[in-house]
Amino acid sequence: MKLFRIPTFRPPTLILFTILILASLQACNGSKAFVKRGAKMEKAGFADQAADLYYTAVVKKPTNPDALAGLKRTGQIVLGKHIATFDESVAYNLRESALEAWHDAEAWDEKLEGVGVDLAFPEAKRGTYDMVKNAHLDESYREANILLEKEMFDEALKEFDAILLLNPNYQDAPERRNVAFCEPRFRIGVHAQERERFREAHAAFDELVSTDSDYKDAAQRLSDILEAGQYTVALVDFKNGSSQLNLEIKIQSMVEQALMNSKDPFLKVVDRESLALILQEQTLGMNGLTSGGDVEIGNMLGAKALLKATITTCDHRQTGMTSSYQTGYEQFKVERVNEKGKKYFETKYRQVQYREFTQEASVDMTCTFKFISTTTGEVISSNTISSHASDNIRYITYGGNQAKFYLARQFGNGPDLTGRKKRDRLLSSRQAIRSSEALTVDAGLDLASQIQSSIEQELLTLVP
Repeated sequence: MKLFRIPTFRPPTLILFTILILASLQACNGSKAFVKRGAKMEKAGFADQAADLYYTAVVKKPTNPDALAGLKRTGQIVLGKHIATFDESVAYNLRESALEAWHDAEAWDEKLEGVGVDLAFPEAKRGTYDMVKNAHLDESYREANILLEKEMFDEALKEFDAILLLNPNYQDAPERRNVAFCEPRFRIGVHAQERERFREAHAAFDELVSTDSDYKDAAQRLSDILEAGQYTVALVDFKNGSSQLNLEIKIQSMVEQALMNSKDPFLKVVDRESLALILQEQTLGMNGLTSGGDVEIGNMLGAKALLKATITTCDHRQTGMTSSYQTGYEQFKVERVNEKGKKYFETKYRQVQYREFTQEASVDMTCTFKFISTTTGEVISSNTISSHASDNIRYITYGGNQAKFYLARQFGNGPDLTGRKKRDRLLSSRQAIRSSEALTVDAGLDLASQIQSSIEQELLTLVP
């Protein structure tokens, strides 16, 4: 048996050098390193940068006393700067600037409290903050109402949102904000509805109702729009031109489900049970219908269009399972004695055989469909579409010690010591190809999705 040996010698100096490099890299990014950088920034007078570095050091090691002490010192300075900006803004009656500075101070205090550093927050100034906030709210409320009266809805909405951010229950700001949001959408919806632009009207009323379902008669208008713009489609029994028995029934069911799951709010599908019942009552069938019959059936069903389809082909291909013997390597140890008489083990690799298996399968399907208007009997659209579904398996088997087994290198001789993930994946890979039935379902679902997309695209024109 042929043996392959992998050199295992590592110069001691190289190993030591590698360890030192890794240790230095870790040290450069450790808590102590950030404390040193923070101390330099603090000494240079850059308290903000120093505080950020100390904060990082605390996050890396919450028990680092130097990091905690440094963060408390510089953190208090940063907090003081925010409060100084607040005081200055109050002195110059710059309310928005004062509020922003106060909120920055609170956020900073909460951030440091989250890592165990308590700062001395000037609670005595909170009364001043409340006075500034109330004055700002009063002024903003007056401005927002003026904008609302002028029907400058977007501007008013921004003002009310800012008010509610400071005080969610300020006077009647929530109700006034609701008007600023809903009224322009209501007007857009009414305008579009009057011009039978159903999609534009639906979008406006749908957004409005999702916020306030009781705003004026928006909910009723939304219902009226859906009813007026509704486009009902009935699926005529699909035909099967392939060799697969009952395939047309499966595909029709998939198409019906796809259309029923459509996100188009105006698309409605006549379910097959209702369709069959109506046709039975009228003693009619779908087979042999003329183009004039399409109009008649559509009128009976209340459908504006019929969908007809024929599965023309459904081809399944599957290769036989192929197997081949491949060369791999298995690790083993050989006991040696060095010059000093001390025993050690040398790692070696022997060539071994393993088996590799592959197999492929696919399904190709073709369908021709027609989308027919029941108002005119004309074909709205007609198309032939194809779908493809495939599967393949590749796995290996090895009768020896799999933990010591390695694949061969892609280029050159010897084991691929870095390819363990690939080895494990091939050893545990699926060993059964997917059935023709499963692949047919995949191909059918793809066909259904394509038909759904085609119908939805047509509806964008049919329902403006």
